[in-house]
Amino acid sequence: MIAGNGSCSREVMRLFSGREDMKYLGLLCMATAAVAGGFLMAGEWEMRVKLLGIFRQMAVYLKARILYSNETLPEALKEVGNRFADESSGMAAEAGLFFLRVEKRMEKEKGRPFSEIWVEETEKFPDDLPLRKQDLEAIRTLGKNLGYADKKTQERTILFYLEQTDDSLAFLKKEMEGRTKLYRSLGMAAGLFILVLFA
Repeated sequence: MIAGNGSCSREVMRLFSGREDMKYLGLLCMATAAVAGGFLMAGEWEMRVKLLGIFRQMAVYLKARILYSNETLPEALKEVGNRFADESSGMAAEAGLFFLRVEKRMEKEKGRPFSEIWVEETEKFPDDLPLRKQDLEAIRTLGKNLGYADKKTQERTILFYLEQTDDSLAFLKKEMEGRTKLYRSLGMAAGLFILVLFA
């Protein structure tokens, strides 16, 4: 009987130890997820700044191709789109690919208004593109007014977009350092809180 009870106790202890291991493994996963969430939020903020900067650069090059290289709008979109799509990768390449998609549709759908094609293509951006509603609205407005206007109007339209984007970037860059530190700190604090609370 005693030997049997000893064997039973060892099995219970082994099972209990396994459950403890699973508990701590679960807590570790939760803490890691909390930390990763904080870093992910910080990364999205930084990517938003990067993407807005890319769209701004593309608008500058687009203006130069139209005004100084005397290119048509489709030619300028193709040239600028290829340049930025080739130089970037992942989410950062989306801006260049967007220009290329618009240009291809302009060639295929010559009877369609440019503004319609532009706006439709903005609606095809990936769901995880880290741009806010106001960023996308500024891009849509750019295309709505760029279409079949004369070069002087196209220049004013692009300059207005650049002014809007500069304001957004100035605010974001001012806020970025503090917010990214905050998001990362909150993530790490949440992870430690989970470990302390449930351990």
